[in-house]
Amino acid sequence: MKNLKQRNNSAILDIGKTHIKIILFDTINFKELVTFQTKNRILNISPYPHFDLEFIKSFIISSIKKISKEFSIDTIFTSTHGACLALLGKDKLIFPVLDYEHDGPDEVRPEYDKMRLPFHLTGTPKMPAGLNLGAQIYWINNRFPGKFEEVETILFWPQYWSYWLSGVVASEISYASSHSDLWNINENEFIDLKNYGVSSKVKFPKIQSASKILGPIKKNLAQEMGLSEDVMIYCGGHDSSLTLASAYLKFEMPITVISTGTWITVFSIGKKNINIKEQKGMMVSCDCFGNKTPNFRFPGGKIFENNLKTKNKFKNMKLELNSSDIDLINFENIEGAKFFDNKSNKEIKLDEFNYESVEHTISEVLARKTLLGLEMIEADGKILLSGPFIKNKSYLSMLKNNWKNSVIIEDNYLGLCNGITNLINN
Repeated sequence: MKNLKQRNNSAILDIGKTHIKIILFDTINFKELVTFQTKNRILNISPYPHFDLEFIKSFIISSIKKISKEFSIDTIFTSTHGACLALLGKDKLIFPVLDYEHDGPDEVRPEYDKMRLPFHLTGTPKMPAGLNLGAQIYWINNRFPGKFEEVETILFWPQYWSYWLSGVVASEISYASSHSDLWNINENEFIDLKNYGVSSKVKFPKIQSASKILGPIKKNLAQEMGLSEDVMIYCGGHDSSLTLASAYLKFEMPITVISTGTWITVFSIGKKNINIKEQKGMMVSCDCFGNKTPNFRFPGGKIFENNLKTKNKFKNMKLELNSSDIDLINFENIEGAKFFDNKSNKEIKLDEFNYESVEHTISEVLARKTLLGLEMIEADGKILLSGPFIKNKSYLSMLKNNWKNSVIIEDNYLGLCNGITNLINN
């Protein structure tokens, strides 16, 4: 039965690196109404590995079309993973949207690193592959100089989707400042792209709040999705940063927010003094409100899935992990940890055992990595944990037993949805 009386329903397009979710959320009652989910796709074809935009668009259209048959949709909010750009010229994409895991940008690293501004101005550490957005731009410009001359506008990933829906371009600060090499966190302004050899005609749109309504949905998309033409499109923002909006309004400061998924991202918010030095995996970015926020991240979900695919199985082991064993960015397996047999207390090699479950061991490794990162960013206060790892008992137990304050759990998607709801309602 069609719920036409249900108002203030926002369709949240949560485009993650691993999964894409379309969540219809009741922003009055803070309630998830329906969710559609699929795996994201990378096309490993010329000119470089890139996201399958047509697949994403098709999934969005089909999902919203199904939702609109049962519920009213009043607004659409775009939320995405980080490290993605859309290079536009005359209302069309000039290049495919690069998969940030592609190591192409490393080809120009020696030259690019000479151009980067220092950490104290950008809050951005040197990161591999395409994780620094400036490196993406510099590499594509150098590899396709003639084609790059067609580029006029650079859109961040959430704002590409709000643009696709509304036809209005915008930028947003949480994305612009997130390990991008494109934002001066002290001056609160974009870095001149001429620093990276890019023509002065190439522009970033004006910074808007993530909760800014850009305009109504395009008529053709409204018709295709079965929506009213007065459905409004928000600017949108970085998925990890959007979870913070809920914490600011609900909890006493300071507080630490941990968002889990493909990446485990940890933010220390509400701190008066920020004394973070450049270290691997650590950075300072701006939240959706423009506040400087120390944070660190590592691909915890990816590490978890990759290691569960191995043939070796482990359980009931103790482990040690020292700071020297940890790489918050490139830790792709569990070889850096030392494991000990519970009975003999002797160190064992991973390939010598065939236990029933590797999940517990990997989870504890990831939790210890998280705890080390908390120390490095001088985190304080309670922990607000959201995302898939709230159901990981081993990871959760390790955090609770080793953190000085309590750990608060938010249901799987509610961290993001509550953050967005609090942002648009305040």
